[in-house]
Amino acid sequence: MAIVAAASKTEGILQTCRACAHEFRAPQKLVGKEMPCPYCRKIMLISTPAVVNEDRLVGREVAGCTLVRRLGAGALGVVYAADQKAMERQIALKMLSSKAAGEPETVARFQREAKLCAQIQHPNVVGVFDCGHERGVHFLVMELVEGGTFAGLIEEHGKLTWNVLITYEGVAKLADLGLAKQLGADEMNSATGLTMQGVAMGSPAYMPPEQIRSAKDSTASCDLYALGASMFQALTGKLPFDGRSATEVMGKVLRDPAPLVSIHDPTLPAGVVELIDRLLAKEPKGRPATATALIADMEAVLQDPN
Repeated sequence: MAIVAAASKTEGILQTCRACAHEFRAPQKLVGKEMPCPYCRKIMLISTPAVVNEDRLVGREVAGCTLVRRLGAGALGVVYAADQKAMERQIALKMLSSKAAGEPETVARFQREAKLCAQIQHPNVVGVFDCGHERGVHFLVMELVEGGTFAGLIEEHGKLTWNVLITYEGVAKLADLGLAKQLGADEMNSATGLTMQGVAMGSPAYMPPEQIRSAKDSTASCDLYALGASMFQALTGKLPFDGRSATEVMGKVLRDPAPLVSIHDPTLPAGVVELIDRLLAKEPKGRPATATALIADMEAVLQDPN
């Protein structure tokens, strides 16, 4: 799952992480500066490519859409901005890589989850318009969100103000909702933010203990924990648990108590600190019972931060 901040028309510069081979777009402002790869957290220098390699697929047509520019690539495939002629709009076209397309289980999950995502109509979820298979290519037609990611926003600003949810002039959208990434055995220990094949499904830095122990134990409470980790990261510019590998991160999640967000920012109101601390509770019973209960708690904190 990724969070996209649709607040800017900045395209960014396409970067490729040498450690995990993922592609992503970094803000122009970060050129010449170091930042961790949003996928594997490996520190890398953001630079403008000396030579722009011509993309063979740009200009090609897939599913009635003309590919315009490459947005990024990951473990499963590649994403392009494209023009959908019939609807006269720009969309994002996600295509499975040839390797992923050769794995029946991956293809089945891609199709199943795409159809589920298409049923979700919400202003804060990236829309899925269509999915299919054409000339050997499995594709997903999605809403194109012009802007950076939540992680990129944090990397650019360091940390955000605690009331960002009511002051940030933009629309946050969840992307890749429910679409799990699969990694080969040689990649299992390379990242803190990648799905682990055969171990757990999710991003270790945002996973509660019960999800790490067994993906079958994942419930809505896991999502509340992930939100708490995201809030911690937004307010401090750091993850509550980080490390050199996914295995190290998961070990810390299982073993160590979550640090208080106030350690990094003593000026935060007590209500904000307490709320995030409860969201990061080791046991589900220590977290808000439901998302509705969490909303009520958040509204209470906004009315009386202390």
